[in-house]
Amino acid sequence: MKKLTSTVLAIVLGGSLLLAGCSSTDSKVSDGINQMLDTTEQLSKAIESGDQAKAKEVGPKLEDQWSSFEDDVKKDNQDLYEKIEKYLDPTIAGSEADTLDKKALSTLNNQLTDALKELKDKTK
Repeated sequence: MKKLTSTVLAIVLGGSLLLAGCSSTDSKVSDGINQMLDTTEQLSKAIESGDQAKAKEVGPKLEDQWSSFEDDVKKDNQDLYEKIEKYLDPTIAGSEADTLDKKALSTLNNQLTDALKELKDKTK
C-alpha cells in the first residue's frame, strides 16, 4: 500500500510540474505579445505624427522583444511565426530609415500588429 501511495504521489507531482512548465511558456508568450503590441502602438503614434526620432527609438525594440519568445511561437505556431517574421524585419528597417516613409511604414506596422493580435487570440 505504501508503494502505491508513493507511486501516485510521484505521478501527481510530476504532472503538476509539467503543467507549471506549460503555464510558464504560455505566460512568456503572452507577455511578449503584449509588449510588442504596446511597441507597435507607440510606433504607430510616431509614424502618424511624423516623429522620425521616436520611430528610430521605438522600432528596434521590436526585435529584442520578439527574440525573447519567438522560439516558443515557432515551435507551437509555425504559420503565425512566419507571418510575424514577414512583417517584423521590414517594419524595423523602415523605422530606422533616414527618411520616414509614413505610408509604407504604417502599412507594415499595421500588418505586424494584426499578426500579433492573431497570435494573441490563438494562444488564449
